[in-house]
Amino acid sequence: MINQETFIKYYTILSEEFGEGLSDSRMLMHYEILSNDMDDQQFIGAVKSILQSRKYNKMPKIAEILEYARPDTESIATIAWSDVERAISKAGAYSSVTFEDKVVNSVIDALGGWVFLCSQDMSEIKWIKKEFNKLYSIQSKRLDHSSHLVGIAERSNGVATVIPIVKASYVIPNVEIVPALNAPESMKLIADISAQKKEVR
Repeated sequence: MINQETFIKYYTILSEEFGEGLSDSRMLMHYEILSNDMDDQQFIGAVKSILQSRKYNKMPKIAEILEYARPDTESIATIAWSDVERAISKAGAYSSVTFEDKVVNSVIDALGGWVFLCSQDMSEIKWIKKEFNKLYSIQSKRLDHSSHLVGIAERSNGVATVIPIVKASYVIPNVEIVPALNAPESMKLIADISAQKKEVR
């Protein structure tokens, strides 16, 4: 969740840069929507990216700010696939494994599972890689993921002794879901935003 003071400071910079003042109630609505989808670091990063690269002279819409803050899942999926290939060659179908980035576990489950993936020949792998990249973006929106991927040994014995963790060779995106603010808190926020906007100016 975005800290209120951080939001007001950077949103004021953004609105001044694009020459658009926001009413307290509109700023509150923007705060409630944006703070449900990102934290301080993501918000500041999005504002900086907008200031550095946006060519339009109108204030960016909420959806655009969210786009700037969201991780590039296509690039992450490409890097994650190299981790998967490494795990296939090191662990193989016999061992159960888990990926530090749990989204990868869910993607592999959706593709048919660890044993299935490990048993594919090279001609099939290039098609699976394409599916992996598509599925990564979809699976990254889930809240829960498989704890690990079952190998042949665990499937046969019903127990996995040691499950190696495949470290991610990228920064795993952190998505935090927080409940919407209730009405009394919203009224207090309007007053706080109004006061803090005056301080910033």
